[in-house]
Amino acid sequence: MKLTHSKRTGLTVAAVAVSALALAGCSGDTSVESADAGAGLESGYGSIAENRDAYFFTYYNPAGDPFWAQILQGGEDAAALGNLELTHQTADGDPDKMVDLVQTAIATDPALIFMPFNEGEKWVGVACDAADAGITVVAYNVPAPESADDCVSGFVGQDFFEVGEIVGARLVEEAGLGSGDLVLLPAEEPEQAYAINRGGGVQASLDDVGAEGEFLRTSGNDEEALNSLTAWLTANPDVAAIAPLGGTPHRNIVAAMDAAGVTVPVVGFDTSPQVVAGIKNGDIIATADQQGYVQGFQSVTQGVLFIDFGLSPANINSGGVGLIDSTNVELLEDDQLEGVRF
Repeated sequence: MKLTHSKRTGLTVAAVAVSALALAGCSGDTSVESADAGAGLESGYGSIAENRDAYFFTYYNPAGDPFWAQILQGGEDAAALGNLELTHQTADGDPDKMVDLVQTAIATDPALIFMPFNEGEKWVGVACDAADAGITVVAYNVPAPESADDCVSGFVGQDFFEVGEIVGARLVEEAGLGSGDLVLLPAEEPEQAYAINRGGGVQASLDDVGAEGEFLRTSGNDEEALNSLTAWLTANPDVAAIAPLGGTPHRNIVAAMDAAGVTVPVVGFDTSPQVVAGIKNGDIIATADQQGYVQGFQSVTQGVLFIDFGLSPANINSGGVGLIDSTNVELLEDDQLEGVRF
């Protein structure tokens, strides 16, 4: 049995929730095959659909990025529970490579494709090619643009603008920001949707007090990010505060401030061992955790629910509206949760 779904089918979007966790170590770029091809729950979950092949695409390489490792771990755990033969491939931060990977995957006729939309419109065409071929596409991390509404079935990720406002408001309060204050907004790729919306939310809060944010491109490479952050801070020692809009600048910001001899309040996005350490020692005030593990786990779970039961993928907010700070960072200190929570 093979079900396919997009908004073209007219199926009603239904919210779904499955509570299951399988904590395991993170893995790199490998194909993950379920241990028992005939396995499945008594209900049929994990066994009804004959085609159980799926592709899970990451934009950045989980082998070198803690946040994307969390996403992949969630996807792999859900695939094991749902008896999917999940193939992971990464674009390594190359937008054109993502297009090539998806095109190649379509030719193998999988049941499911899971992908982020960091490059938005650039990837709509290939996502719609997959939908036209009868493959269900589920988005995570960065939502597909409206032009892909008929091709992408659901989305699991953070409400970037809303959480950006929360980050900005916390930074205004902690830094005592006022009219004319300069706030650095570093992002891997400032022109991508996640940075535009997160930064837009932060700026909305800065507007309330007359402060001004300035975007800085860091790329997703740690060495490049550290160098660009250090250079900017050295040239702008009067910066009043920093709101890293992505995991890469956030995990490198403390080292950059040390190198530039600048110390200012920091409230940012995403978790990593460096960010957790920064919160614990007081170098970072707080971070918005978009819970990458949830993005991988829930997107893949929704795919299994669809191919086995015909339950339509929904839009799920993976991050809520809370911040991690000194009052609750101990929740991320359990070594067993490394790769899942940080």
